[in-house]
Amino acid sequence: MDERTPISDVESLSGLISLDGESAGEIGRVSEVYPFRVPRFYGGLMERENPFCPIRLQAVPTAAELEGRGVTDPLGEGRISVTPSFLKRYPGRGVFLVTAECAMYCRFCNRRRLVGRGFRPQNSREETLDYLEKCDEIREVIISGGDPLTLRPAELEYVLGRLRKIERIAVIRVSTRVPVVFPEGLERHRRAIKRHGPLWFIIHINHPREVTPEFGDAVKTLREAGAVIISQTVLLRRVNDCRHVLALLFEKLVGLGVKPYYLFQLDDVVGATHFKVRLETGIGIMRALRQSASGLCVPRYALDITGGLGKIPLENGYIRGRDGQRVFMENLYGEQGSYADDGKESRCNECGICRD
Repeated sequence: MDERTPISDVESLSGLISLDGESAGEIGRVSEVYPFRVPRFYGGLMERENPFCPIRLQAVPTAAELEGRGVTDPLGEGRISVTPSFLKRYPGRGVFLVTAECAMYCRFCNRRRLVGRGFRPQNSREETLDYLEKCDEIREVIISGGDPLTLRPAELEYVLGRLRKIERIAVIRVSTRVPVVFPEGLERHRRAIKRHGPLWFIIHINHPREVTPEFGDAVKTLREAGAVIISQTVLLRRVNDCRHVLALLFEKLVGLGVKPYYLFQLDDVVGATHFKVRLETGIGIMRALRQSASGLCVPRYALDITGGLGKIPLENGYIRGRDGQRVFMENLYGEQGSYADDGKESRCNECGICRD
């Protein structure tokens, strides 16, 4: 089988990690609801015998995904869709969904209602581009999905070319996980990236073990093509909910010339709430980072208020109160919302990085 073909069935997965009958059956049941796809490169980073491997936890389905807690559309994207493929929540900018495919289906994805489920934003691509050409307000476009770097090179070239012809659009961001999970997939887009720069690349990366030599080469390729690179990380229980893990990740990124931009509290998305970390844990991690890490290594800690009220920083007093597990908060415009702070207690899972 072609080494570029991702793993999407239990039999192929069993060649990478140990699976007993119960585990294999569990993966099969979950994948009927939430499909899985693991690039062979990323699968090769998993520890074969460790069910708590932080790489495996992000990629392989578990029965916890079938728990009923959470919201299908936690960011309320359905009600901010200007077209089926363009989301506009904030003045002057918006999100262009160019595909619903990813190199890997992350088990904590906040768009799992769409990704890999038959949604085709490509069908409204021209409608979105026509809207952007006519809308006098939009100055910044975030290209997302799915993962834009899973598009065919000609498709990405076309989208970037159309956007670059709109002089009003000064900033184009590309949100991607390809350099982390499928770095060999980047090379085919080098020409488009270089031709339509400068582009801002937001790379989603969650654990220091994802900072591989291949990832370093991908970062170098992007930089040589003129991209400006920042990163975003999701705080995930048992994956990276440790100040030492995150400090090492951010230090490695800065060493490669990548600025850690956001550390996100997990969105309250159905099927992923087992990854939730308590807010007090995240705030404590940020305090520790500010005490010991270079300022270059400290991202913003933020949360999107459930229901689509937007993003708020979690260290600056936007939390207004609490009633048990329900935390009440206020967005930048004074609107009230809440978040279910029902994550389980975090604990060191003997990651090998902690020093205390």
